[in-house]
Amino acid sequence: MAPQKAAQEFVGHKLLDREGNNVGRIEQIYFDDRTDKPTWVSVQTGMLGRRHSLVPLQGARVNEGDLMVPFDKERIKDAPDLDVDRHLSVEEENRLYRHYGVQVPGPRRGMQDQGDAQGRHAAGAAEETGMAGRATGEHGTDTRAANARAMNAEAADARTAEADTRSGRGRADAMADEDITMVRSEEQAHVGVESRESGRAHVRKSVDTEHFEQDVPVSHEEIHVERVPLTDEDRATAGNAQIGEEDEEIILHAERAVVAKETKPVEKVRISKEKVTDVQHVEGELRKEHVEVDREADHLTEDDYRGRRRPPAG
Repeated sequence: MAPQKAAQEFVGHKLLDREGNNVGRIEQIYFDDRTDKPTWVSVQTGMLGRRHSLVPLQGARVNEGDLMVPFDKERIKDAPDLDVDRHLSVEEENRLYRHYGVQVPGPRRGMQDQGDAQGRHAAGAAEETGMAGRATGEHGTDTRAANARAMNAEAADARTAEADTRSGRGRADAMADEDITMVRSEEQAHVGVESRESGRAHVRKSVDTEHFEQDVPVSHEEIHVERVPLTDEDRATAGNAQIGEEDEEIILHAERAVVAKETKPVEKVRISKEKVTDVQHVEGELRKEHVEVDREADHLTEDDYRGRRRPPAG
């Protein structure tokens, strides 16, 4: 992740904790002022993404297009709340490193500038000592070396006196400015709601078989034999009847119950979701800063107090 272009490609991707849990969306990538290497990443956390957390990129690795860091989700969410839209100071960086338990990588910029100044001062002293040594070698005597050491001592005394003067002026200014201001901070709770899956309902139709019974009236035909006397007309029609065999067939009919099935829609079932509002109790702990003033022991004597409170003459 050394090139800036490659690091910027992760903006908008998910930031995963060491267990692979989604922490939030990556907002910005921060680069070191001295090395131009990606050092910090800001991510949206909290309810509805209202909070922004800074996470160090030490030990980060790519996981399926997203970025995974070696910290758990709770530690990231509890990181110090800083303004992510401005340049981070050295104190803020050290505070974040302490929160994540990460060792501060190398000297900070202010410490490096101070070390460079000390190095230049040491180089100048060595140069002066070298000049004194060369003078001693040329003339075979240590008079010039002694003079050089005396001049260096006087210059050092002058610098010390000047520093003491500046320090005295600073103490005098501090004593003159008796008002001391201190900012007291406290945590405020922003309570919101988030939607998450609480269950699922499966809607399906099933077929059940029910037994039914019903009495159905049916009819059938039977043979009925009836003997009736002949009429004159029958005798005239028959004429000379002859005796012989004769065979006739009669078809009988009978009714039976028949069941026919037919599918018809009988009702419509509508399935919908209904939102029910309930009250959930939320509690937690908020930290507040308290300002206490410890008065140091007064070194003034009673005579000094009397001298201070003595009314003016006249």
